[in-house]
Amino acid sequence: MPNIIFLNDKIVKDTEGLLSTLDRGFLYGDGLFETLRTYGKTPFRLEDHVVRLSNSARYFDIPFHYTSQQIQQITEQLLVENNLNDAYIRMTLSRGTGVNGLIPKGTGTPTFVVHTKSLIAYPVSLYKTGVSLITSHIRRSTTCPISCHKTLNFLTNYLIKREASEKGAHDVLMLNTDNHVAECAVSNIFIVENNTVITPSLKANVLPGITRRIILELCKANGIHASEEIFGLERVIGADEVFITNSLMEIMPISKIDGHTIGKLIPGTLAGFLRDKYKTLTYVSI
Repeated sequence: MPNIIFLNDKIVKDTEGLLSTLDRGFLYGDGLFETLRTYGKTPFRLEDHVVRLSNSARYFDIPFHYTSQQIQQITEQLLVENNLNDAYIRMTLSRGTGVNGLIPKGTGTPTFVVHTKSLIAYPVSLYKTGVSLITSHIRRSTTCPISCHKTLNFLTNYLIKREASEKGAHDVLMLNTDNHVAECAVSNIFIVENNTVITPSLKANVLPGITRRIILELCKANGIHASEEIFGLERVIGADEVFITNSLMEIMPISKIDGHTIGKLIPGTLAGFLRDKYKTLTYVSI
């Protein structure tokens, strides 16, 4: 059966959702996206994702006029139309058509798509055994202006994720060109040292993840010391706990990095505690 999607102010079947071959998202990767999930038909932290999308659209001068309330109504309708409960949601925005040249002159017609599909959850066993990481030979440029935005230019992420797959790892840890820890292909990373939760500073040129922010909020609310710092790989290898986060996996413990065993307990005490607290936030959303 066709999936029902939202495309440029219309609810249509995905088989009828036509995009121009001159769309700049297709031609240049000139666009942005957000992914999130629902809990019991309720999108989790939708407003945060819309704000991040709006901020990035403003930075790149891509017109975007939808409000969080409008997108909430759109997603609710899509969930009903597609008979979905726990679902994956993706919003995609491109500069669209009507502007020529690499540097567009004037304002074209942007393309905005929202689609939903059944959520394929990570296996429960992984949260008990943890997953492995390897460090990539690819480095994140500290001056790259798009790394802190979720753009349609995702080929670097593809390459490092392929590197992980080829080496039998779940994901790849990227260092930046200053040799500091940045992030993984599709997730932020946290370490625990002496009951302190630490994540790479945004100065390392990382994506300001929504789940990353929630973890820092949970730490503050529960009296756990947390900090954003610049640090190298050696601190990750020697950490008491390591975990990665994104909106779909939530909080995933790391058991090995480059073959080195991490910590003594999987999941670690703080990772397990924070995952439980995270779950209480999602229960509220149901």
